[in-house]
Amino acid sequence: MPTFKKILAGAAIVVAALGIVICLVSFWYSWSLNTQVTDDLVRLATVAERVLDVADTGLTRVDDGLTTVRGAVTVIEGMTRSAGNTLVETNLAFIVLERLVGDTLFPRIVAAQDTAVALTGTIVAFNDTLEAANRLPFVNVPTLSSELGAAAARLESARARVTEVQDTLRTIKEEKVGRPVAFITDRTTAVGQDLAAAQTIVSDTLSRIHVAQPRIVALRLRLPRLIDLLSVTITLVAAWLVAVQGFVLVRAYEYLRGRPINWARLSKREAEAA
Repeated sequence: MPTFKKILAGAAIVVAALGIVICLVSFWYSWSLNTQVTDDLVRLATVAERVLDVADTGLTRVDDGLTTVRGAVTVIEGMTRSAGNTLVETNLAFIVLERLVGDTLFPRIVAAQDTAVALTGTIVAFNDTLEAANRLPFVNVPTLSSELGAAAARLESARARVTEVQDTLRTIKEEKVGRPVAFITDRTTAVGQDLAAAQTIVSDTLSRIHVAQPRIVALRLRLPRLIDLLSVTITLVAAWLVAVQGFVLVRAYEYLRGRPINWARLSKREAEAA
């Protein structure tokens, strides 16, 4: 049993000494890397601000375009219902409808879809940055919606339906379809539903961006203090662990020697040597 206890005491000395070395290394790294880590994180936060600004500008343009397009859909439906089944006999109404569809509806939907597709990858990748930031203590930045791809899909559907509307107008004009109102409004109603769903997603993403923007700015300003706080915390914890492990090491050493260390005698020797 005494032999086993001495083995345990020896193991405790080794573990305590290793723990002290690890604590000292942690203390050194916490301050030697402090400035570099702070600079890198501040730079990352600055890039995040720019990405959010770009996304905000792009999605605001998409939102405005969708509002215009939905208004054009309403005008097309209103004109179609007003003209009624005599639409096939009214060249002026046809010209206005074709221009609304070709000059307003189709190009704006294409532009909105292209912007949404371009921003989808950016926002999905940027979410990883926000999630990493949220792992820092006292940080809470809302992540962005990953549903922008669904908005792009709805815009693709609306784009296909607008093409159907264009084909429908040509069919009505060439073949004199008997019930042109339902022929057009059935398709414009579907276009309106796709546009409304896409705009809801875009508006939700914009709202999240507007919440995230000031928090990213605040995070950038707080980062130096946060990193310093982490360094101080690591230093205090390391100091406490060094003290505890030093105590264990001394006690284990005294057990192996069979008697306590005479600190007064050691101090006297140091004084004489000095």
